[in-house]
Amino acid sequence: MRGLTQEQAIFLKVTRAYVKEERPDLSFRFSFDGPPQPAIGSGSRVVDVSFHNAERLFQQIFLEGSMGLGEGYSEGLIEVKDEDYKEFLCICVYATSPRILRKLSIFDMIAAVRARAGGYFSKPRENATIDNHYSLSDWFESDDDSNRFFHYWLDRDHRMYSCGKWDPETKTLEESETNKLELYAKRLGIDARNRGKTLLDLGCGWGGILFFMAEKFGIQAKGLTLSSAQHSYITKEIRRRNLQDLVTVELRNVHNMEGTYDYIISIGMLEHITDFDDLYRKTARSLNPGGQALMHSMYSESWFYKADRWFLKYIFPYGACPNFSSNMRCFKKYFNVVEPKKMPYLSYPKTLDAWFANFCKAELQIRELLQRRSKVKDVEFAIRTFKHYLAIASVSLTFSGFVGHTLVKEPRGQA
Repeated sequence: MRGLTQEQAIFLKVTRAYVKEERPDLSFRFSFDGPPQPAIGSGSRVVDVSFHNAERLFQQIFLEGSMGLGEGYSEGLIEVKDEDYKEFLCICVYATSPRILRKLSIFDMIAAVRARAGGYFSKPRENATIDNHYSLSDWFESDDDSNRFFHYWLDRDHRMYSCGKWDPETKTLEESETNKLELYAKRLGIDARNRGKTLLDLGCGWGGILFFMAEKFGIQAKGLTLSSAQHSYITKEIRRRNLQDLVTVELRNVHNMEGTYDYIISIGMLEHITDFDDLYRKTARSLNPGGQALMHSMYSESWFYKADRWFLKYIFPYGACPNFSSNMRCFKKYFNVVEPKKMPYLSYPKTLDAWFANFCKAELQIRELLQRRSKVKDVEFAIRTFKHYLAIASVSLTFSGFVGHTLVKEPRGQA
């Protein structure tokens, strides 16, 4: 293909295969530092994408995979409308699906697979430092400013930073998060008859579970968090809601949980745990007789799962999806009853899409917050990094992994 680099030509071949096999309703029009290439596809919806410094960008993508892609977008080298960014990312994620690869030559197939794998196995850049963009203490001096950043795009009712439950009739992010809390109360057997019973939330976020269980059912709820910003927010909300007799929060590592409880719950925290054996042993030990625990997580079913380097660098420095099978074995080591269930299909992608839409809607306020109140030097890079995170996570979770919750009870004697 005249005027294109080898990597750019392979990318166009992948796009043609993707449109033909997966999205005939779309047309893609790409610009590589110049006028647009002929449209790929005949769909009525046209996705325009401009690549700047395109030769270096595509070398970076094919060499470093997801790292090159994510940093290229954050640096402004990929220009596309917010509402179209996921469509572009689908090409990158689908690039190594069998239906796409069979349309390529052996040489192009190897190049595509190598680019996809680059995000997992390529070497870090020399002298690179891991900037923790997820720990907003690096961004803000004030806990209130850190909380404000997240609250611009999380749900308004519960401030939940985890997958909602999207049933066919669910219309909004707020409904999905309420659905999840109601489901988990039901699975734990919590209702108005349980007033005064105790609950421990491991990794309690901004207290959505604590306030829901206390206000709706009169549960005495305690949360553990390592975030000073979340601790500050919950403390203020306890006073504002006049829940001093029902809700408490502690800055404490979940492995150092103390006391015993009728219910223990954790939502979206297992992705940050490495010693599951220790966590589940202490969970079993901390349950009162007849008590129950519920663990919600995003799981991988692959034994060869390896955390993506871009996510490790910019979003979750020590995060990874736990393996489902090994987690089930660990649960069964400490509990007699283990009942796993999955969230409705696409619940997490829909949650991420809602967060992305909220983030884009509030982008002006977020930019102003970062410019006036943060220590962030490159505000545009930071904003685009979070947008890429929400979009690529949605696309990736559409095709791999799942979100589930496991109810456990009747601890074994050795706990």
